[in-house]
Amino acid sequence: MSLTRIAARLAAVYALRGKTLVGDNVLDSQIGALDITADGELRTDEEKPFISVYADAAKSEENMLRSWTDNGATDFLFEMGVTAAHTELNEETGETTLVGVGIPATDAAFEFLLDVVARQIGDTLSDPENEWAEIFRKFHMGNGLIERARTSSDGSGVRLAAQQIKLTVMLMPDPVRGRALKPESPMALFFAKAATVSDPVLNAQVALMQAQLAGLETDWQTELRRYGITMTEGENLLIVPPDGVEGDIAIVEVGAAPVVPVS
Repeated sequence: MSLTRIAARLAAVYALRGKTLVGDNVLDSQIGALDITADGELRTDEEKPFISVYADAAKSEENMLRSWTDNGATDFLFEMGVTAAHTELNEETGETTLVGVGIPATDAAFEFLLDVVARQIGDTLSDPENEWAEIFRKFHMGNGLIERARTSSDGSGVRLAAQQIKLTVMLMPDPVRGRALKPESPMALFFAKAATVSDPVLNAQVALMQAQLAGLETDWQTELRRYGITMTEGENLLIVPPDGVEGDIAIVEVGAAPVVPVS
């Protein structure tokens, strides 16, 4: 799992919290939020309508060298679910309504809720005034593909409806270990925004991510790491300093001239 994938997913989670009909019930990679039972039935343990965000399949192509920082085309999944158990009694009307929404708990209402939430996801992640959404957008270079799907189940006796949005983006490469982040970089903006959130889980995650990027490396070591260049290749390309040169001295210029043939 790349650090950029983690940061982009978390930025999407925090961007969506409190911005849709599911309220703050936006889950980070909640395994089992939607699950398939042994007999093929769809089920969930969530107590109210929810969104669960995942970073899914990714494919990096045409990596001419051996870089592990490239992320390539990456899928982000937004799964939404609501069940007949997500209801409450409206004391004024005597009707059973969806929790926090106030509309009757009918099949049509389930689909309506999920359709609206799907729209709200797109609106939220496009909101220029949502700082977390802005960070999420900075981590990728455009929406390559948006796919939508729905499913439902009532075989277990509890009606459940679910929808999924699969967003495929060209994700930015990972920062290189040992290289200081530029203040305007997506990862630096993510770390700065995360520092304003009083969430011990997020704070611990960020600390681990920062530790993975920490380290003192020279410029030539960073370039070898960035592209997966071998030491031999680095020497041939005049990136690796000659023997005897201190390792912490950066090469700033290479001067070369053709050999003059001896007549």
